[in-house]
Amino acid sequence: MFSLSLKEIKFFKLRYILIGFILFFIAALVFIISGLANGLANDNASAMKNMNATTFYLAKDSENRLDRSHFSANDVAKIDNDHAQAFGLQMMSLKNTDTKKKVDVTLVGLNPEKFIMPNVTEGKNINTTTKNTLVADQTLQKQGVEIGDKLYEENTKTTFTVVGFTEDQTYSHTPVVFMNNKTWNAFFGGKDRASYNAIAMQNSSSKTKVDVENHVTNGKWIAKDDLVKKIPGYDAEQSSLFMMLAFLIVIAVFVLAAFFYIMTIQKVNQFGILKAIGAKNGFLIGSTMLQVLVLSIISIGLAIGFAYILQNIMPKGIPFVFDFALIFKFSVILLAVSLLGALFSSTSIVKADPLQAMGRVE
Repeated sequence: MFSLSLKEIKFFKLRYILIGFILFFIAALVFIISGLANGLANDNASAMKNMNATTFYLAKDSENRLDRSHFSANDVAKIDNDHAQAFGLQMMSLKNTDTKKKVDVTLVGLNPEKFIMPNVTEGKNINTTTKNTLVADQTLQKQGVEIGDKLYEENTKTTFTVVGFTEDQTYSHTPVVFMNNKTWNAFFGGKDRASYNAIAMQNSSSKTKVDVENHVTNGKWIAKDDLVKKIPGYDAEQSSLFMMLAFLIVIAVFVLAAFFYIMTIQKVNQFGILKAIGAKNGFLIGSTMLQVLVLSIISIGLAIGFAYILQNIMPKGIPFVFDFALIFKFSVILLAVSLLGALFSSTSIVKADPLQAMGRVE
């Protein structure tokens, strides 16, 4: 069966190459949209996704949105638990005093010696005592900011110094810059006026929850996934892109089914002749499915390689993430869609009449 399938593919090279190209382009388009969806999701929420926390305590009336949740700095300072940590979050524009260019960032105030502070990949970390020093996401480096640069905030006339960079820490498409509690409280008018947006918990311990609720009231616990979905624009972006992917896969079903049906119809007389010399329906259907399987694996494999290369040559400003686990899932779906499309045409093989075929073929 395998030998017959390969011989036919070799004999009708052009026909199978054209079908392979169609499969390749459909698969490549699915992988590219998937990569863009991942890239946008990462650009919008990587700081929350990568945060070393599982559960968050937000104000009850915040509707699970970080920007609408506020706890006083005095209240959160009372929490003395190694598995719970408050952090503040505020979007801001800062001016680079060297280049005079403004950069949009998300300020995050926290205790840099506890569990939600990310690792520093370049430069040095901030500590709990130094004032007006920052660790920034590396995307800020791509905007021309270097270690030692001064970033100035015009309203409060505060100047910060960048001392290090971290990676994969963005929020709402802006790089996150981390500062310690001391700087955060001073920047927002002192400890009596400053507020924090949430309390992150490293695990789901009931004891830790009770400890937090004893000091900070009027809040509720939510899971990380719920928090990420409520980041402004996140759900709308992801829903739109995954809707495109769903429609693309549905379209692929019909396109591939039509192509394989036409290909099978063109071979009805050959199937009739093969039946006349003893070939069974199962053998002929199996041979056709095997051809589609080989063609699909080669085309989808090439599309995966294309998407991987595209990730490395794509301009840095375009958010694109090659997630192999997700690409593998879409590859399996596309392979199933191809086989399903080919299976639709198997009825033509069953209906092929040997006598009619013998009469038509001389």
